[in-house]
Amino acid sequence: MKSSTGKPVLVFLRGLIRSRYHWLKFPERFAEDFQIIEPELPGNGYLYTETTPPDIPAMMESVRAQVRSTHQGPVTIIAVSMGAMIAAEWARQHPDEITSLHMINTSLANMSYPWERMTAVSFFRLLFCFGDRLRLERTIFDQTINRELGVGESAPWLTFASEHPLRWRNVFVQLIAASRYKGPTSAPVDDVFFYNAAGDRLVKPGCTARIARRWKKPLFTHPSAGHDLPADDPEWLERSIRTQLTHSTY
Repeated sequence: MKSSTGKPVLVFLRGLIRSRYHWLKFPERFAEDFQIIEPELPGNGYLYTETTPPDIPAMMESVRAQVRSTHQGPVTIIAVSMGAMIAAEWARQHPDEITSLHMINTSLANMSYPWERMTAVSFFRLLFCFGDRLRLERTIFDQTINRELGVGESAPWLTFASEHPLRWRNVFVQLIAASRYKGPTSAPVDDVFFYNAAGDRLVKPGCTARIARRWKKPLFTHPSAGHDLPADDPEWLERSIRTQLTHSTY
């Protein structure tokens, strides 16, 4: 079903302690052909004053309600990391609402070991940042983006983090929820596509690959990018997703 604009709908979901802000201009790349919806997880970004729901199913229902307040028909979801866990749960519970899933650099507790889902180096580097939000944000840059940032490129991200401060309670809720989430053991919908990055230093690339094998769905691998693939190489990711969107029925 198309939206009121006559276009199919793309939903963009970000990951752990990330905001829709962190997509930057990536969704705009699809705006000519699709209606774009970018829900925000309570506790993150523009909803930083709210309380994060306690687990992935509850998070899913929160973002699902935001989307369905705008569009009642099926949607395609493009999601990163914990956002892809939320997308998987949405497809498991409400498969008729999903046209296709595009899952980027993600993992599931029932398919990977804890030390694969967050590397030890990344875990301790992030742990040492608690209590200093701006230091946390800088560390996230370092751990998730492999390309060299342009002069002043990180400044708006730091300003956003300062103006939309995370509550540590919400950070811990999201960490625990993501670490415990066990996803579907087989693909919840027909059209599912996986994208991972060989240079991911936060989550082992094999985590995404393992889900793709278990679900028997295609995997596309960037040879050098980091965990934040949309920020690291948006051109590659757009091309890859657009190619697969042609296989989906709208």
